[in-house]
Amino acid sequence: MKIGFFQYDVIWRDRDANLAYISSKIRDSVFDLLVLPELFTSGYAFNSKEELIPFAENFNDSYTVDYLTQLMKKCGAYITGTIPELCENQLYNTSILVGAEGLVASYRKIHLPDYEKQAFSEGDKVVSCNCNNAKIGLTICFDSWFAPLSSKLRLQGSEIICHSACFGGEVTPKIIPIRALENQCFFISCNRIGTEMFDGELESYCGKSQIVNPDGKVLIKAENEEVLSIIDIELSEVNNPNFGSLIMKDFFSEHKKYDIKIKANT
Repeated sequence: MKIGFFQYDVIWRDRDANLAYISSKIRDSVFDLLVLPELFTSGYAFNSKEELIPFAENFNDSYTVDYLTQLMKKCGAYITGTIPELCENQLYNTSILVGAEGLVASYRKIHLPDYEKQAFSEGDKVVSCNCNNAKIGLTICFDSWFAPLSSKLRLQGSEIICHSACFGGEVTPKIIPIRALENQCFFISCNRIGTEMFDGELESYCGKSQIVNPDGKVLIKAENEEVLSIIDIELSEVNNPNFGSLIMKDFFSEHKKYDIKIKANT
């Protein structure tokens, strides 16, 4: 199976330019699953909720979903990243998984940092789905700091966890290999590069997107430059990792000892 990420400098407040740029860079590539950064149609920085509304989409009639569907018809693959979603007057930071058949799954970010709580409502459902004979789980940026979410996805049978992100610090890249190892599954983390203005201050994103195998081994890791990275993996490693199997033949049974429930704040 060919999986990958496209790490790039998201164009601030220009959905059409971002979609056209993504298309120009990936349309001739061969892959089964590709991860894009968080909020790839709008950029991450905002001063108010109202600034994001023009970029928010309802999935009953989504320009971005329709655009990516047509792109995936050419690629014969699946692509995921997050966009602002507007539903019943609530704004969500939502990961979409799109194939040639259209929207396959959507996941609303559960763990919102304080900055995002100014605009977004939190989700309350853990989402995974089947595509290309693989079970895919969806997470977004700060979600990776909370082990129960990834564990819940593993309990649902996820073999690959996708992680769209926008971060500038050093912590998140260190967490990803741990999540892959403890869940004995593949992890694709896609951050962005570039800068944005926050309260008049210029802040940078660090890149460092990576793909990690079920043993926690980093198969490929970007630095702070634009990268389209696609590699071949064997899904059979999820059930038979080299290092993990030396410790225990059945990690999955250990995960089953826990009853993990998601409760949204009200």
